[in-house]
Amino acid sequence: MTRALDPWSLPEAAVQQPSPQARASVLAVSNGWVGVRGALDELRPAAGPATLMAAAHDDVPLTYAEPAYGYPSSSEHLVPVPDAWAVQLRVDDHPFDVRLEPERHERTLDLRRAVLRRELDWTTPSGARVEVRSDRFASLARRELVLVQYEVRATTAARVELRPFPCCAGAPGAAEAPEPDPDRPALVVEACAHDGERSTTVHRAVRSGVRVGAAGVHRVEAADGVQVHRGGGPHVTTLAADLAPGQWLRLVLPVAYVAGPDRAADGLLADARAVLDGVADLGWDALLDEHAAVLAEVWEHGDVVLDGDEELQRAVRYGILQAVQAGAGSADVGIRAKGLTGTGYDGHTFWDADTYVAPVLDHVLPAGAQAHLRWRHATLPAARDRARVLGLEGAAYPWRTITGRESSGYWPAGSAAVHATADVADAVVRHAVVTRDETFLREVALDVVVEAARMYAGLGRWGSDGRFHIDGVTGPDEYSALLDDNAFTNLMAARTLRWAALLTSRLPQEAGERGVTPDERAAWQRAAEAIAVPYDDELGVTQQAARYTELAVWDFAAERPQDYPLHGSSHYSALYRHQVLKQADVVMAAYLAHDAFTPEQKRRDLDYYEPLTVRDSSLSAPPQAVVAAEVGYLDLAWAYTRETALVDLRDDGRPTADGVHVAAHAGAWTALVAGFGGLRWDDDGLHLRPVLPPALRGLSFGLRLGPSTFRVQVTPTTATYRLTGGPRVVLTHDGGRVELTPAVPEVTRPVSPRPAPGPTPRQPPGREPFA
Repeated sequence: MTRALDPWSLPEAAVQQPSPQARASVLAVSNGWVGVRGALDELRPAAGPATLMAAAHDDVPLTYAEPAYGYPSSSEHLVPVPDAWAVQLRVDDHPFDVRLEPERHERTLDLRRAVLRRELDWTTPSGARVEVRSDRFASLARRELVLVQYEVRATTAARVELRPFPCCAGAPGAAEAPEPDPDRPALVVEACAHDGERSTTVHRAVRSGVRVGAAGVHRVEAADGVQVHRGGGPHVTTLAADLAPGQWLRLVLPVAYVAGPDRAADGLLADARAVLDGVADLGWDALLDEHAAVLAEVWEHGDVVLDGDEELQRAVRYGILQAVQAGAGSADVGIRAKGLTGTGYDGHTFWDADTYVAPVLDHVLPAGAQAHLRWRHATLPAARDRARVLGLEGAAYPWRTITGRESSGYWPAGSAAVHATADVADAVVRHAVVTRDETFLREVALDVVVEAARMYAGLGRWGSDGRFHIDGVTGPDEYSALLDDNAFTNLMAARTLRWAALLTSRLPQEAGERGVTPDERAAWQRAAEAIAVPYDDELGVTQQAARYTELAVWDFAAERPQDYPLHGSSHYSALYRHQVLKQADVVMAAYLAHDAFTPEQKRRDLDYYEPLTVRDSSLSAPPQAVVAAEVGYLDLAWAYTRETALVDLRDDGRPTADGVHVAAHAGAWTALVAGFGGLRWDDDGLHLRPVLPPALRGLSFGLRLGPSTFRVQVTPTTATYRLTGGPRVVLTHDGGRVELTPAVPEVTRPVSPRPAPGPTPRQPPGREPFA
């Protein structure tokens, strides 16, 4: 009999990834400040980086054969930190190793509480038998804390020894001090000590000077009658006990991780000890409960419920959890492309944090979205400096970064991707609209939007055609570069210019404090209204960039499966000369700048670009799903929804060993809520136009607007809106006004049929949705 799938639980056996490194990424627990991959205690550090901190980075020099002005001299790289949570187990002096093939070994990620549980039964070579269970989580309530509970229960008589906090290799006075590789980011140990029940360590990044401190407390519990012997020395602690059958030994290990540039070791350790002192009176259950309470609120208000696909139901919850784990503790550090599940992309933040992850957090964990966006605001000085390097006014946000400075050494896909600044501006305004947070609007959004508008006003030019043009830029599609009037860039820049004009007119005092004049505001409005959007009249489609449809079409029939991704088998100069898309570009604009397109134009554009888009980027499927659902290709939208939701949970050829694709997982929420829910936003609030794909019998999701929360329940024929908290919600359903109040908390409206507008467009050969 087949066991029913638990939609709140992800067993390791359900992760269809062949490599243990990829499974370690999928099973990671993190909170945006510190993350622990699903590494096995006994196999680290040989199996690769296990613990990551958003603030722990080093600088790696960038070398150029032909250096030029404005090229970054170094790149920031995330660097692994000590695995202070790890516990080494010995039974009858035999070290445990999963490669010894225990009788039972299972690991499960609890999606409801973000706890990784490990259970195993092991018989030692000498015949002793034990049961082991460990739980691990990165606290969402106290971001510095990682907590582990490790329990060994004897089935036969056994001598059990636990060695926590194995972090002293390389410490002064300890053996095996490693020499840092001068060409790689690295931490060196400055101090490590075990003193009674506490252990501490300090590491320093070789070039950046960032110091990392970790401190742990060994809380030991045991069955009645068990004597626990503490031993070891300055660089190791041992906890040993002789167990009779049925007796147990348990270790609860809270570890505090702190970091910062220009911090003295003593100060860091004092901070770490203060974190531990703050939880000294709290046991495992209390610390777990406060952590789980954060997620309980997420699931209460933000859960997405599907009727008709159990596999996707679990995957969508996993995706929401990834967004929460990436953003909850992101204050001062931002959201990273791989979260803290791996060192992929060198641990950098990209535009997808603002465009894919923050919109989800706006509704499921607004504090997480705001933490990231306030970090973006805090990096405005670096963005202003970068704009000056580029010869521009205002601010230019980096393509990839850790602290706010540009870390991309390839400028055609980095500095030329100026849409990144509009993406940040769009994100801060969207957050202000959804949360109705006036303080955030005045303190954060206004600054970002004004500086972004100044940059675009100086970047563009007025043409003889009376249009405002932006030349030599790169849009979201990375198989095109340095083209004029990229439609996505121009439309997003126009949105930024409009928002800047609108907000500064609403907030004249604050605008004056930022030096905004009526003439400047009027110039922004004129540029927004006159923005150039290239169009092919003969084909009836929006051009990705000026003259884009005149380029030769890539020979897709000549490509073999192993040739993908194309940037691994074809030179960028060849890709740039052809019509071939790594990811959605015009179609992305049709979603984000939705009011710039008619429904018919969206259909024509999707029909045209679908056969050219190879989706070598995991960022492509979500906007394709959204627009396909809007125009009526419901089966195609469903296929893309499944593709993005199941990324990393199965082997689709994308790199998962170096971390999961957080934005793609967040994109599953977008595909369902913005796609089949039809969610859009503007200055007036939220607008929905729901529809169900044939594969679903029902869809339910939660949204926020200001202080209020509400849920949307969609069936094949109706959409029901129900107020779940707060005073009032006003939205539109299919263009009609809906108002929810405590007096009238529920309203039902009919769902309009959405027949397919024609044959479903095809993808390049062999690039069909991986559904």
